[in-house]
Amino acid sequence: MFRDLRRRAEAGSAVPGENFTCYFLHHAGGSSAGYMPLARSFPPGWRMRAVDFPGRGIASQEAHCRSSAEAVELLAPAFLKEVTGPYAVFGHSMGALVGYELVRVLERLGVPPVWLGVSAMPAPRRASIHFDQRRDLWSQDQLVGFMRQLGGTPKEMLEDPDMMDWMVEILRGDLGLVDTYEYMDGPPLGVPMSVYSGDLDPLSKPEMIDDWQSYCTGQVRFRSLPGGHFYLFDQPEEFARCVVADIAMIKETLKT
Repeated sequence: MFRDLRRRAEAGSAVPGENFTCYFLHHAGGSSAGYMPLARSFPPGWRMRAVDFPGRGIASQEAHCRSSAEAVELLAPAFLKEVTGPYAVFGHSMGALVGYELVRVLERLGVPPVWLGVSAMPAPRRASIHFDQRRDLWSQDQLVGFMRQLGGTPKEMLEDPDMMDWMVEILRGDLGLVDTYEYMDGPPLGVPMSVYSGDLDPLSKPEMIDDWQSYCTGQVRFRSLPGGHFYLFDQPEEFARCVVADIAMIKETLKT
């Protein structure tokens, strides 16, 4: 389920005395491996970990999660066993939605992260209402067109029929999780948050993400970076700089 995002040589260069872990949750159709290039842009002292949702990567033999609740039911015990010190959670797109629900549970259990980052995902009440039809019910051609529209998929993969069949199957299962999501009322998070988006992303326009503020009683920082839905992978150094700055501000607050 968890993948180290640094090679052993990189992990071995950690700064002595630093004990901080950043966990990444991937987008629909993605995997933990997508975060590996990003990890090189983060401080060497950080432990960098990512989750593979069932059905791909190191969890390829496991059945897809059919709902966000099922994903959280799987992830929460794993996090309870995994975390050993201060940590942060970042989720992109589908990962943002699951990350938010996961942190709600972890906070109730008394082991919250110091920071939650959500990216390219409308606020929870709006998460699945901006499409006329559930996307997991779309035809293969529609899903392939959707992938082309959002970008982020290498051209050679789009032109490989066998690869596309596999990717569409993964994407369909993940979109079923997102598009059947129903927000359940509850207290807002106390964990500080940052909300990231690409300024050209049709899935996270300002009117879709502004309401994230109401889901948290702590500090909420909004950051818009140039690019579309997969803006963070196009500018890893700038993205990492923003995340590091946001977390550093929170860690500094905790010291006072």
